Amino acid sequence: MTLYLYKTGTDVPVVLLEDVNSYTADRVVTKKGVYAPLAGDCELSTTPDCAGTLRADWRKKNPPAEKRLEEVEDVLAELLFGGEAE
Repeated sequence: MTLYLYKTGTDVPVVLLEDVNSYTADRVVTKKGVYAPLAGDCELSTTPDCAGTLRADWRKKNPPAEKRLEEVEDVLAELLFGGEAE
């Protein structure tokens, strides 16, 4: 897979990443090596016009453990007590 790294708000790739094996919100693994950590003001796309938001999409699908725990606590509090956890 080929990915394009671009600065958020632009449509010109800064880096072309070829032979990508996998990626997360913070790193890209290619056959040549690992690119990490990725700058916070950059995004990944599968198209050269930089229309993709792979990092943002990955974060939505894979929230951090702390966020998932908070959501579970809120659901439990609602079920047990009819309100939010404190």
